[in-house]
Amino acid sequence: MELSKNAQKIMELVKEMSAIELNELVKAFEEEFGVTATATVVAT
Repeated sequence: MELSKNAQKIMELVKEMSAIELNELVKAFEEEFGVTATATVVAT
């Protein structure tokens, strides 16, 4: 997948973050955009 230059910059920053920082970032995204980062489970 080819990313835009901005997305590439973000990816590089994310690669350098600790697990705690990533967790805080996810929480901030959830609050800012009113979304949740939960996995969807499909029963078969």
